[in-house]
Amino acid sequence: MLKLFKALLPASLALMALAGAQDQPDYMIAEGDHLQVLCWFHSERTGQAFPDALLLAGQKVREQGGLMFGATVPGRPDPEAVPFQLFIYSTRKGTSGYIAGVESVSPGSAPGTVDLTHWASRTVHVRMRPFPADRPLVELGVPTDCLRRASAGIAHLTRQDLAGGADTAPRWFADGAAQYLATRALAGSGTDGLGDSSIWLGTQVFVVRRMIAAGKLPVLEDVFADDMGELEASAVESLRAVLFEFLMEHLATRGEAWDLLRFRLTRGLSGPALLPVLEDWLGDGGVPALEAHFYRWLRERRPAWDDVQPALQRHPEGWAQAPLVGNAIAWRLETIPEPPYRISGEFRTFLDPRTSTAQANVLFGRLGEDFLQVSIHSDTGISVWDHSHEKGNFEMLQSKSWTTTFQLRNWLPFEIRALGEDAYVSVAGVALSPFSILGRDMSGAWAVGTFKGSVTLWRNLKIEPIRD
Repeated sequence: MLKLFKALLPASLALMALAGAQDQPDYMIAEGDHLQVLCWFHSERTGQAFPDALLLAGQKVREQGGLMFGATVPGRPDPEAVPFQLFIYSTRKGTSGYIAGVESVSPGSAPGTVDLTHWASRTVHVRMRPFPADRPLVELGVPTDCLRRASAGIAHLTRQDLAGGADTAPRWFADGAAQYLATRALAGSGTDGLGDSSIWLGTQVFVVRRMIAAGKLPVLEDVFADDMGELEASAVESLRAVLFEFLMEHLATRGEAWDLLRFRLTRGLSGPALLPVLEDWLGDGGVPALEAHFYRWLRERRPAWDDVQPALQRHPEGWAQAPLVGNAIAWRLETIPEPPYRISGEFRTFLDPRTSTAQANVLFGRLGEDFLQVSIHSDTGISVWDHSHEKGNFEMLQSKSWTTTFQLRNWLPFEIRALGEDAYVSVAGVALSPFSILGRDMSGAWAVGTFKGSVTLWRNLKIEPIRD
């Protein structure tokens, strides 16, 4: 049943012609007092749970944003104001719907983007990635990339609302605070954690550490001045998110003084006027001392995952992996025992709706950019590959076809045993012949991976020494 709220009419009407032309299904709506969610698709399996989850997360972001940006002091949002509107575009033609929605409020803004926050229309537009089939969408719930972008957008609108519509806050503050609130929204939904348990935040910590190792991290004085040099946009996002997490933790003892500074930042304390205020506010040591604390904080972090090709999220039984762009790899960060050791776990996989195939990967023995990879393909079977960065290729070491039909969607066990000279692989009761690891350093990290288009669930993942 097509249902329209008055406040949703302008953008919705702009999309209706497109939907009719593409024979898209009806959309799903959830409504609160200050937020309306429109999912531009219909899922029989997820039903109303999908927009309801987005509404709940958005409402929490708006509430927490009120505290973050100073709603307890003059400048509270007008309770009679038009609600924020969140548009989520999916289905196999979600890209076209996203373009139509974005262009209806901000012409020329759609190319090269997957989300847009637009203050004048009080709307957030997000193109859901990946585009999984209905069945894996039930397992994923709201994919974390979609939920993070939606939550960050609501955070930006909340900040501008409290600033009377002005968008004059320094970008490091605006973007860092938005990601901080989004991280809490994901933790509240159960799809990510907090601190070192956060897959996304932990990955950003590794990004910043690599920037330091490469000598590319700007000094904090430049960051606070929004002078990010030639850093790529993704690196800027990572730095701002990690820095704001540090600031919220490190400055928590400042209490009301920190609250008041955030209030001033929200309302435009930026540019040349900001640094002297920060120096005076911080006291002994000023920004350089804060920078030293930041570096120490970074060194002390112990993230659990490095999701180098973002796709991993928490799942009630373990983890879910749904690639956004390219093939997903998530390195597990833990101490690797000396061989002999065993890597084991269970997985379920869902087909790429475009190719009707699926592939899950387990990587191990990482040394720099070289590693061994076990590929589990729904059609062709199991294979082991040696990836050489220097040679720029994969060399097959071992393979075996399925002897029976691969059981999609069932939990299947896998085991990798790295012994002194040889390694052994078995998947779903199918064992490969051993292959040599003689002379190879096997102390490197291990990872789970998923081929683009597939969705994989993982559980009971562990690495342990073999003592028998």
